[in-house]
Amino acid sequence: MNYRTIKCLVIVLTAMLAGRLPLLAREAATAAKKAVKVLAVGNSFAGNANQYCKKLNEADPDNQLLLTVAYIGGCPLDKHVKLAKINEEAPDDPQGKPYPVGKEKKSLKEMLTADKWDYVTIQQASWLSPDINTYRPWAKELCDYIKKYCPEAKIVVFETWAYRSDDPMFKAGKKTSEEMYNKLHAAYQTIAAESGGLRIIPVGTAFHNALARPDWQYKADSNFDFAKAEFPALPEQEHSLNVGWNWNTDKKTGSKKIKIDGHHANSAGCFLAGLVWREFFLGVDVRNNKFVPEKMSEADAAILRQVAHDTMAAAKTVQ
Repeated sequence: MNYRTIKCLVIVLTAMLAGRLPLLAREAATAAKKAVKVLAVGNSFAGNANQYCKKLNEADPDNQLLLTVAYIGGCPLDKHVKLAKINEEAPDDPQGKPYPVGKEKKSLKEMLTADKWDYVTIQQASWLSPDINTYRPWAKELCDYIKKYCPEAKIVVFETWAYRSDDPMFKAGKKTSEEMYNKLHAAYQTIAAESGGLRIIPVGTAFHNALARPDWQYKADSNFDFAKAEFPALPEQEHSLNVGWNWNTDKKTGSKKIKIDGHHANSAGCFLAGLVWREFFLGVDVRNNKFVPEKMSEADAAILRQVAHDTMAAAKTVQ
């Protein structure tokens, strides 16, 4: 092979490699990205916890939390199990296919086999979460069912949060938000241990930690006159992590009525919960995620990022 031939080959190979370099770079970048697939078997609280999942992904494209929620409103552990059993016994019975996916409804078996999930989460319904007896034997049965159809997926427990301190549940003075948290926290810890030492997504603890900070205190507005309230006036609710007081429209009369939702998370609560899920599954430091929900200040977002990170750091030392 003469010099001219060698020179031509070098030129051709260089050109070919140059043409491939952008593609090779893209392939390397894609390979470096972390993507975790999670199926959450739960209810609206799982939806709350992942309201900002897409936005948080967009702010950190190298780390993607790919989430699907097997959702039934207000659903406790026992209902998920009972409906799964109905589907096993009668696959064509629509009662055993309660999970909406687009315009269709799927069974839990179909949800579990729809993808190769890295993780599957379980949770108790919020109003039952402080009572450990409501978890048994349903948590174990649900875990066994998940293992049957997703043997390679890791099962984790989603710790939900306590209701807001001024929720009607606490009006009688027999219970408090603090007591609700302590009981649900203990129940989730116990059931995770009984289920084989499962890890816990400590969202309820993150809520508790945030509200314990001097710079994130929620206090019910004692000056607001609910008897004379007129739309759209609302009491002061700064630093609430729950929806709280809001105006609802009666579908029949069209009239406005002020009501409290001390259960579900508001934008701040959804943001905090989403950060905890993100750091739990992806192992990233969420203090570096620059997404800020609409109408939230950067200062408040920074506090909640810190709470999520600190909560996860503490959880890693005990799990």
